[in-house]
Order: sequence, then C-alpha cells, then structure tokens
Amino acid sequence: MIMFMPRKRQRAWFQSVVVPVQVRVRWSTQVRFVRRTWLSGALYVMASIRSVLFTVSKTMVYDCMRVHVFVVLACLSASVLGLIGCSTEDGRSQENTLVATSFVEAVEGDRFMEHVWAMHKSGDVLYLSGQGYGHILALDDDLGVIRTFGRSGEGPGEFSGAPRNLYAEGNRVFGLQAASNDIHAFSLEGDYLRSFSVDPEAVIWSQGISVNNQGDVYVANSFPVVPYSITKFDSSGTVIKTFGELLTTSYSETLNRRLSGRLITLINNKYLLAVGLSIPVIEKYSLDGELIQSSDLSDTPYFRERLDYAEDSYSQADGGRGGIVSVISHMATLNSRLYLIPIEGHAEVGLRVNRLLEIDVESLNLLNAYTLLDHQEEPLRWVEAFEFVSEDELLVFHYTDGMFYRYEDIDLIQ
Repeated sequence: MIMFMPRKRQRAWFQSVVVPVQVRVRWSTQVRFVRRTWLSGALYVMASIRSVLFTVSKTMVYDCMRVHVFVVLACLSASVLGLIGCSTEDGRSQENTLVATSFVEAVEGDRFMEHVWAMHKSGDVLYLSGQGYGHILALDDDLGVIRTFGRSGEGPGEFSGAPRNLYAEGNRVFGLQAASNDIHAFSLEGDYLRSFSVDPEAVIWSQGISVNNQGDVYVANSFPVVPYSITKFDSSGTVIKTFGELLTTSYSETLNRRLSGRLITLINNKYLLAVGLSIPVIEKYSLDGELIQSSDLSDTPYFRERLDYAEDSYSQADGGRGGIVSVISHMATLNSRLYLIPIEGHAEVGLRVNRLLEIDVESLNLLNAYTLLDHQEEPLRWVEAFEFVSEDELLVFHYTDGMFYRYEDIDLIQ
C-alpha cells in the first residue's frame, strides 16, 4: 500500500498516478460533510408503525385509536433515535466525518515538508515552520510563499534549526528557537526587531508560545525544572510571573515533571488555555496566570487506551528515565471552541491520529468528534498539525504522506 512506500516513492506515486494536478491551485470543490445516521433503527421503528396501522385500520372502530397509536409510536421513534445518536457503547460521542476537498504536496512547488512544527493564522496570512527550513514562512491562500522571517544561523534573528513554535500578534511575529530558548521578534514585513533569551533555569525545552495584545509573551515547557510549567515575560524578556503547577501523578518527582508539559494558546486575549501533552487536562487561566477552571479528559474513550499503555510503560521505567507517552498531537481554536487531535492507541495495536475533538471553551466540555478522511474518503493516519484558515476552512498537514489536506465549507456544530 502507498502508506508503506518510501517517502520519495509516495510523492512520485501521488504526482503521477492519483491526481495529475498542478500544485498551485485554488480549491473550489465543495466538501462533503458526512454524518452517521442510524437507518436500521429508523427503518425498524417505521416498520412497526406500518404494521400497527395496517392492523388497526381493518375496522373503523379503531380509527381514533389509530391516530393515537401513530402519535405515540412516532414520539417513541424520535426518542429512541435520539438516544442512539447520543453515544456509542464505549461512551464515545456520535461521530461525524470530514472529507478533504483537495490536497497539495508542497509549499510553492519545491518546498517539500517532512514535518510541520507550527501553524498559525493571523489576518490573511498563514505562518508556518517546518523541518529543514531555518526560518518562518508566511503563506497566502494558495500556500504560496509571501515572505520569510529569519534565516539559518546562530546570531540575532537567526535559527539554528526550524523554529519549533511561532506566534503572530498585532504587528509582530515571534519565533521560538527551542535548542537555545531564544525568542526572535520580527515586523510583519519580515524585518528583524529584537531577541531575548529565556532563562534555562526557569524554562527548558519550550513547547508552546503565545503573545497577548500588550506584547507579553507566554512560554510553556515540556520539562519544567521549577514547580511551574508556564512563564509570562514582558516584551523585553523580563519574567513577570510563573504559573501552571505541576500536574499531580503517583510517579516519581522526575517523571512527574516530565509529564507536566503543556501546549498553550490564547483565546481572544481573554483567557490562556493550557492542555497537558501527556495527561489530557485542560486548564483555563486569566492573563495574569490565575487558574479559573480545569477539566480532566483522562476517562474519555479517546484517551483511556493510550493512558493505560503509558501507565504500563512508566511502571517499567527506571526512575522516570524512559520515554514519555504523548496523548495530544496538536491543537487550535476557532471562535468559542478548542480543537484537539488526540494520539490514540499504541504501537502494538496501531496508532490513530486522525480524530478532531471539539471542546467548548466556556464549560471545557467535550462536544463532538470528527474523523478526518482524505480526498478518497480513506482515514488519515497521522495528523501532525492543523489550523483553521477561516471559519469554514480547515488546513491539515498529514505526516504519513507529507500532504496538506484542505477541508472547505465545513459545517462544524457551533
């Protein structure tokens, strides 16, 4: 199958066999938004209604009863179907599928991406960083490169590798160099402005960055060495506050720190949301770092299997020195919703990284789940990054085949 071909053969196969289209195209095909229905249940109930109506219609004495029976059975039908649609036997929400309208393998022709580390839409521009590029890319609607920010190197405004995190706010674009914990700021025109270094004693292996409309910078850590995993800086790099207490586990202190890494994002410059990378806890903070609300998704069916696998792995680890099992691949926001891509399963049973979970920002409740399909209606394998480029368009980077998939005119339940 194509998924087991070497990467170069995959690219050649898609170019020459599947769809011989031009890379630079503007997508116009309408997305097919498929929702599962329980036709068997509906047909069964309707057949029952028909049978009853046929029986009672044999005599005029039961005309009035026939009307009442029809009404009662119709109501029961609606109730049964409504209950069936609420959840499945394993507790999962009724799921919908999103089918890709089109795909593109490269960014502006020859820029093939092995990994996409970060995607962020601001205004009409999509900002992206990927493996092999020591700068930030600014892309238009066709994924054509408008300009770049920074360059490869070790000096001010330079990245020794692909920026692992980025954020655009107001008239500034920020890139985070994970290896050195340097944050570089650029103008929207790509001019270098300033840099500051995050104190490695306070932050190490930075995992996320967000910037509010006052210019304050929030950085999250994947392995905090202090009892907090989020640090707030002013625009000059001075630490304002640390917050985000370590998540509580039954493991060693070292392993507990390693499990407290978070992804972060700002919501309308009103809240800061933090999501645990290895423990699916969602936290809502004020911009001053005060915890407002939290929600633990560990017991939901989308995380339980992988967490059980992680527990077995940690129990065999030597003092927390083993690998960390991540449960979140990527996250993004749209209006009052948070969207997560969970990492489901494990190597022994197969990995699934193709489900989009929709969470209400106000209540932090899980609302819906969507399975992402490619343009041939086959499930994606490993979604590495995604971003809403508009209120009804989703752009997904699929690591398995190195493709960007576009989902247009989506009708997410808002």
